[in-house]
Amino acid sequence: MKKTLLFASAAVLLCGCGTGSKYVVEGHIAGLEGTVYMFEGDSLIDSAVVEGGKFRFEGPADITARRTVTDSREGDAQRFGTMFFPEPGTVSIEDNPDAPAGSTRVTGTPANDASSAFRASAMTLMDEYHREGTSEGRRREIEDELGGLPRKTAEANRDNAFGIMALEGMAPTLSGQELLDRIAEFSPGMQKSRELAALRTVAAQRLKTDIGQPYMNIMQGDADGQIVTLTSVIDNPANKYTLVDFWASWCGPCMEEVPHLKQAYDKFHGQGLEIYGVSLDNDNDKWLGAIREHGMGWVQVSDLNGFDNLAAKDYAVQSIPSNFLIDAQGRIVAKNLRGEDLCSKVAELLAE
Repeated sequence: MKKTLLFASAAVLLCGCGTGSKYVVEGHIAGLEGTVYMFEGDSLIDSAVVEGGKFRFEGPADITARRTVTDSREGDAQRFGTMFFPEPGTVSIEDNPDAPAGSTRVTGTPANDASSAFRASAMTLMDEYHREGTSEGRRREIEDELGGLPRKTAEANRDNAFGIMALEGMAPTLSGQELLDRIAEFSPGMQKSRELAALRTVAAQRLKTDIGQPYMNIMQGDADGQIVTLTSVIDNPANKYTLVDFWASWCGPCMEEVPHLKQAYDKFHGQGLEIYGVSLDNDNDKWLGAIREHGMGWVQVSDLNGFDNLAAKDYAVQSIPSNFLIDAQGRIVAKNLRGEDLCSKVAELLAE
């Protein structure tokens, strides 16, 4: 508690304002009238009357919290909504509901300034990417810059909540140990956040699925409802390598990977490659329809519980597509092989 209070005091000094341990939200949303509501998650925290497009909130600061302000509740039509961080200081929210999406400016404290800067940088890069005349070489550079933006943001904001948010964005690309190392870099005040606690749990589970670790068995039903275990596939003498592929019919990037999966399967199945697909669907017909439509003729299982799929939790899957390549000895030898990388890696391993 003492450390948290000290950190909050330091944040106030950095803000250069005299609001003590309070946050103040000064909103100006052109043309907006009525009432705006503040939520933390699904919980309603406060509300304020909008007069002439202006509204105000204030309350005890929380350096680790994330909140949302919107003019909609309980299913009402929404004209305005944005996220902000209730840090010590004055937070300015400005927007025109009729302006293009992404025009909201939330500034005034470290995390809110970092969030706005991140959004501006990302939108500038995306605009350039889609601009007519941008070369393919430059587009590849932009993809790299966009991919590295969360890392740079997390490194520059280890003492505020937006840095944690940036880390969440890059977490799916990190090993368990890498994620733990990144978490440890955050300030003592941030270490108390619920979000870092959740990421520690993910990291601890992911340590079990880092390269070199033994696989964890999966027991789920196939299209006929018959249980097919991962162990039975790995133990099959015909299989030298098994790719555990987490996917779903509703996942666009997953379906974009199907041609690469089919290429690898057709080329290497006879040499010892098997694919064990784990669907995060929750609709049986859509799951089986996607398998038929795309000719995904390898092992397919699901418990039809979406992201509550037990295997996804065991393998610390936060986003899909996600995959793990396992050898005949039951060791994870590669993970998250996308596009041509899958064929290249399998060919390399089979040639050894």
